[in-house]
Amino acid sequence: MKKKYYFLIYLILSIVAILVIYLSTWTQVVKILIVINIIIYIIRKPLGSITAAISKKRSYRMIVSLSVNIIWSIFLFWFLIEFDPTLFFAIVPFLVVAVSLNFKNIINNMVSGALLLSSDQFEIGDLIETNEIQGIVKEINLNYTKIREFDGVDIIIPNSNVYGSTTVKFTHDKFKIYEPLTREEFRKKRHYKEYIKLINRILSARIKTTIYVKKLELLGSLDPNFLEEMLMNVFKVYEQIFGIMPDYAIDTTRFGRVRIRLHVKSSNPTIILNYIDSLLRDILFTLYPDRIYKDWEEYQKNLPETKLEREGDEK
Repeated sequence: MKKKYYFLIYLILSIVAILVIYLSTWTQVVKILIVINIIIYIIRKPLGSITAAISKKRSYRMIVSLSVNIIWSIFLFWFLIEFDPTLFFAIVPFLVVAVSLNFKNIINNMVSGALLLSSDQFEIGDLIETNEIQGIVKEINLNYTKIREFDGVDIIIPNSNVYGSTTVKFTHDKFKIYEPLTREEFRKKRHYKEYIKLINRILSARIKTTIYVKKLELLGSLDPNFLEEMLMNVFKVYEQIFGIMPDYAIDTTRFGRVRIRLHVKSSNPTIILNYIDSLLRDILFTLYPDRIYKDWEEYQKNLPETKLEREGDEK
């Protein structure tokens, strides 16, 4: 709505407040409540603008807006009770139904968000797949879940869709393995307290690891020994990046074609997010160099810069 319309509405409400105070025959309480409701309605938008100017965080603006609306609702219901109790009990059921219908999706998202936050389905920083979207969970709140895809795009999914759909979690916890004490070390302790502490650390320590599975269908036929050698050459390079050497398993499709199930592992899912494309590219370049670089030399010769250089050399 344009500012001039807001100004016109505020002017009309101000005139109504003056008329109610000086000309109406209602009780003093009803007059005060009418004026209070008009004042709250008028200051709602300016207060929201001031909050937005002070703080850029959306959560603060939501808290201020929700607080003002709750206060306004209290005074509005109070006015209806004072004005006519029968009218109040006749209007409230319709208001409850209208609010529940209009805010049904918000209520569903908030309930689903509370269930997601209280459960162990996934956490911020986990690599998951939900609603056919793969990425790292960047934010979980009462309204939506934000996921960053492999191409860096942030996807916002309503919590009701996330909680009600199948979720694949690539990040999981594993126990940290401690080396047991030798007999000599155990004897040096002379008591069991330190050993009990060590057992408690074993039971309570958790390390997160991510295993991302990517299916790759091969073109044509490849010698298994050649495939093993070529992939291991690539995997050894990316072992330094991921911290764990990638692995693969061979599978076949229903059409008889060979398919690879690539297992990319890392303790940090962000590393997988950043380097999975380069890993797939290097695998492609390694397995099919002839197809990728086919006619590359001919293409280089036809480039304008190459032609000019060749003509200059001939001269």
